[in-house]
Amino acid sequence: MAEAELNPAAPGPTAVAAPPGGIEGEDAPPKKSKLPLIIAIVVVLVLIGGGVGGWMWYSAKKKKEAEEAEQTLESRLKSQMQFKKENKAPTFVKMDPFTVNLPSKGGEHYLQVEMFLRVSEGKVEGKIKEFLPVVQDRIITVLSSRSMEQLATVEGKEILGKEIALVVNSIIEPQLTAIYVLQQQPSTADLRNLERIGAMPKDASATAQMTQVAREAAAQFWRISEMDLPVQGVLFKSFIMQ
Repeated sequence: MAEAELNPAAPGPTAVAAPPGGIEGEDAPPKKSKLPLIIAIVVVLVLIGGGVGGWMWYSAKKKKEAEEAEQTLESRLKSQMQFKKENKAPTFVKMDPFTVNLPSKGGEHYLQVEMFLRVSEGKVEGKIKEFLPVVQDRIITVLSSRSMEQLATVEGKEILGKEIALVVNSIIEPQLTAIYVLQQQPSTADLRNLERIGAMPKDASATAQMTQVAREAAAQFWRISEMDLPVQGVLFKSFIMQ
């Protein structure tokens, strides 16, 4: 038995291979969870979606505000002023001839008039046509409100042309026209005359307090000239009194 133990040729202990899963009794490293990655992706998508939605809402809001701004009186005035600065050729609207009786102490007289309205842009002609019966009626009122003696002078004809332009403007652009008139600081008598021919509302000169408030409000606006109004002037083609 001793010889067997001392014999070097005797086979030694056989090595045993470790099982594929590692040495039995040792725990395998835990697998990483994909949940944080999924949550992060969802958060990013939500943020992107919210950003796009917010941008779309903001863009729609700004577009609506811009559309509303275009309808304001200030915006229309800016547009007209810009149009004037561009030095575009004026547009003229030919009116049908008018024949009216004139008040006079020397008997019956009448006036025959042909005229052109100088307007700020082509769209004004469409507005005039929309209100044509009212426009014609107001022009007849203005023409028949002056005596033959008043219309015999150059100054009388100029005043007549301005009144015709005002009454037409008061129909197609009443707010802007009222501001323009009040900025001219008219007297109470002038206001009453403009009321009579329909260029200003009936209550424009009702009380001094109301007139003062209206003038203060008009003063906050840009200084408006005749060239800022839709109808900028009246040119007479013929002017016959008999």
